[in-house]
Amino acid sequence: MKKIIIINIFFIVITSLSFADTWDKTDKVLFGTFTSAMIIDCLQTNYIFSPNKFNERNEHNPIIKSGVKGIGTGFIPLYFGSCILGSWYISNKLKSRNRKILLSALVLLETIVIIDNNSKGIGLNFKF
Repeated sequence: MKKIIIINIFFIVITSLSFADTWDKTDKVLFGTFTSAMIIDCLQTNYIFSPNKFNERNEHNPIIKSGVKGIGTGFIPLYFGSCILGSWYISNKLKSRNRKILLSALVLLETIVIIDNNSKGIGLNFKF
């Protein structure tokens, strides 16, 4: 439960970082949606890497696979948190129109991943 609280605090901090003067409401909503989708994907990935679950899908992301092998499942929120922070940093460097395009693409990509995982029966694991 502590790690879920930490993830939520991380989400709030990252979202508050996006409230730069150059970001309009659409940018903020897109980034908040992307961050929420990343958290759901993180929980699904944690479910994939839980013992005796979906071992055949572990090869899809070699970074996560090697991180979990070396550090353990605690690597999963670290990976997704880094992706969120990196996406915010890159988005913040772009002009408003390009930022909207990038964030829309990221939201679409994460939505596809979440739906694909859900269609294969992958749930959410709240334990790390």
